[in-house]
Amino acid sequence: MNRALSIGVVVVVVVLVVAGVAVYGGFIGGPSATASPVATRTPVLNSPTIRPSVKPSISPSPTLTPSPTPSASSTPVDTNIHASAVVVPVNSADLAMPIGGVVSQIYVHEHDQVIAGQLLLTLDQSKYLSDIDVANASVDQANAAVNSAMVAVDQLPSDATPDQIQAAQAQLRLAQANLELANSQLNAAQAALHQTELRSPIVGTVADIDVNPGESVTAGETIVTIGDMSTWMIETTDVSELDVVRIAVGDQAHITFSALPNVSVDGVVDSIQVRGTTDQGQVTFAVTIRPNVYLPQLRWNMSASVSITPSG
Repeated sequence: MNRALSIGVVVVVVVLVVAGVAVYGGFIGGPSATASPVATRTPVLNSPTIRPSVKPSISPSPTLTPSPTPSASSTPVDTNIHASAVVVPVNSADLAMPIGGVVSQIYVHEHDQVIAGQLLLTLDQSKYLSDIDVANASVDQANAAVNSAMVAVDQLPSDATPDQIQAAQAQLRLAQANLELANSQLNAAQAALHQTELRSPIVGTVADIDVNPGESVTAGETIVTIGDMSTWMIETTDVSELDVVRIAVGDQAHITFSALPNVSVDGVVDSIQVRGTTDQGQVTFAVTIRPNVYLPQLRWNMSASVSITPSG
């Protein structure tokens, strides 16, 4: 009996020990004594981010005011006529001798002011003066013959026959004809002498003298140039026949100068060339523009540019 009681006590003790171990080890619902391992984050490739789904609140859509579409600003069409030009005097003359000869004397210099009719230079006049002397002698002789014939007619006797009268009158007519011939020869000699003289046809400034005393000149060769520079004009050089028909006298123009970049002036069309000039198959017309102001710094043949506003 005692032995059985001892064995029962031992069994109870064993059961209690086993139960305690089980509870302590977490096998039967108790806290686990084993520490939780640290979790290692494993990267997820191309994993989309998961956000909580939020239901958007319903609110009225704002009214969008459309921006006005900007309109393209149109560039105004340039209808002006643009041309190259040169500065010229209001009046000018290129002078040449009507006959050839040797220059005898020059009476002016470049930059001299001259008046109309002023003598500029002469050719050798020896031959022409000699011709005038001969013509004068012929005139004197013819005059004497006329006077003698007139005396003969006046002194015819009252009883002179008709033949005598006719002979005296015929002699007078012949003397008068010779006098007319002598006078015409004298006039021709004097005209030839005048051709040895070069005179200015205008008021202006001597711009160029292209000859010296003792040099020979040819008829028609320009040797002196004179210009009236009291007023400058602007003359175009390349206005085509297609453009000139749009231009009229009085049209407004704007002028600039290559040598004076900071200077510009307005003007009006003063004249249009009647007859065009053909150059390399293109017909051009010179259009002359009168500036509204006088520019003393301008020089003959300076280059310019013009912009003409057609009125039509």
